[in-house]
Amino acid sequence: MPDTDRRRKRGGGRRLSNAHEIGQLVLVRCGLCNVKRWYQPDDLLKIFGDIEPDLVGSKMRCERCGKNEFMHAETQSPTAGERQGIRVRRLAEIRTVRRVVWRDEQ
Repeated sequence: MPDTDRRRKRGGGRRLSNAHEIGQLVLVRCGLCNVKRWYQPDDLLKIFGDIEPDLVGSKMRCERCGKNEFMHAETQSPTAGERQGIRVRRLAEIRTVRRVVWRDEQ
């Protein structure tokens, strides 16, 4: 008999790969400046890995106000009528920035 005392992990196994397979979109919004952006789960999967969609908001920063404390993400399955009015942001490229950090020796 399975052990039922332990708590289940948050999210119940929903991942970005699952959202991509069933055709959902990820809505990321800033609670401070009320900006809404729609993303393909597959694009976010390339950046953040296969994580829960709810955790995407904490890993992103708002482009308008520059803060990440107020970011919230959720998956949605828009209807065909709603999908026509949605502008989805697509991943164009990933740039890696190298920064030099110096320390002084005594």
